[in-house]
Amino acid sequence: MTEDDQLEPAYGPEQRYRTRDDQVDIERLRLSMLAEARDPKTFGLLSRVEIAEGMHCLEVGAGTGTVSAWMADKVGASGRVMSTDIDLQFHAEMPANVILREHDIESDSLPREHFDIVHARAVLQHVPSRDEVVGKLVEALKPGGWLIVEDTSLLGFRQQRLPEPYRTIHQIMTEEGLNDWRDSNFGIQVLSRMREIGLVDLDVVGDVWAMHPHEPSGEWWYLAFERAIPYMVAAGVANEADCSSALEQVRSEDFVMMSPAWLATLGRKPR
Repeated sequence: MTEDDQLEPAYGPEQRYRTRDDQVDIERLRLSMLAEARDPKTFGLLSRVEIAEGMHCLEVGAGTGTVSAWMADKVGASGRVMSTDIDLQFHAEMPANVILREHDIESDSLPREHFDIVHARAVLQHVPSRDEVVGKLVEALKPGGWLIVEDTSLLGFRQQRLPEPYRTIHQIMTEEGLNDWRDSNFGIQVLSRMREIGLVDLDVVGDVWAMHPHEPSGEWWYLAFERAIPYMVAAGVANEADCSSALEQVRSEDFVMMSPAWLATLGRKPR
């Protein structure tokens, strides 16, 4: 049975995973900014676990596909990369050794003990059954394979001193209660989950940085803020005037703020 046969197509994904038609352009730009900001760190992690020619790799929540394309180059013609997302409209064309699949990581199956490396970046915090999904990703690893999960912690990010009205809007935007299906602090839970499930050679690599407007370092977040404004206004938790003023603040030339803590957790499946 091939990878293509074993991976079922996505079905009935919840609306929260989809992008509204009127926000496609801004989301495409946001994803490209996030990739530009984080890809160098991700490539370093994959190099650390010695991605090599002939390997089979899984990229969960591939976005624009930049990580999948990089992995495809490293594994060569004798290797394969399965690049998955629940919404593929932002995914670029890929080399021949990339298998592109629309896939819901919560409900759709994966081949067992098939992949040498499984990687997920800024995905699991958005998945309600994230603890179970970690176990599912481990099941998809070959013995000796590596799981790399990159996710955030917004604890300090939410509390930093910022000018009004952006400070209040920022706290609303990062309030967990607005999205009861999201855990934006899941990054600090991944190590414990990997330990509980029996992975070995565990490690965590974290970093923060200065976020500037009109640059990948910060624009991925400011674009997310821009996307969130209609939802916050519609929900009655913020008014349009304050949101517009706050958006002007974060796009001013002299604005800067600290990023979320970005945590990459690595674990290897015992042989």
